[in-house]
Amino acid sequence: MLQLFRAIVSSRFCWFLLFVSAVVLEGCGLYFQYELHLNPCVNCVYERAYFLGFLVVGFIGALAANFFIIRFLCSIGFLASAIGGVLVTWDHYRAYTSTDIFGGRCALAPHFPDFLPLDQIAPWMFKSFALCSDKLDWSLLGQSMPFWVLIAFGTASIIAFFMFIGLFVKRKSNNFDKFYK
Repeated sequence: MLQLFRAIVSSRFCWFLLFVSAVVLEGCGLYFQYELHLNPCVNCVYERAYFLGFLVVGFIGALAANFFIIRFLCSIGFLASAIGGVLVTWDHYRAYTSTDIFGGRCALAPHFPDFLPLDQIAPWMFKSFALCSDKLDWSLLGQSMPFWVLIAFGTASIIAFFMFIGLFVKRKSNNFDKFYK
């Protein structure tokens, strides 16, 4: 099975698929915001930033997946974005489902690093307008948006972990190699 992940992580198509998935997920977030008028909270904005990480590493990996160092860096970036997304989304889900009178914990404005102030670079995408505990009128199969985003990041974390491990799996030689040496 790890041989499969070794082949996948070496494939430019795999990284392109990650790029396309990130574009679709970012597009969904913008659709919810601008078409369905569901204002994003701070955690939604952070989740978008982690999906942007998927987009960046998917793009770079699609361009240069034949270099080990690029595959390594992209795999680390994918794994870090996926795990960071799980952590933020878990807080979002807890805030959303909290029955406490104060709701879950949620900042009023995002705090991005000084070298990458996404909320100032692209406020149309990374500016928050709601609280994390605000209940949405949207659900899919009876579950809320934070639940489905948590599922997406959890699945991505598992895939990213196996892709990272697949980098270090040695290529399996087949029996016919001995005839050609």
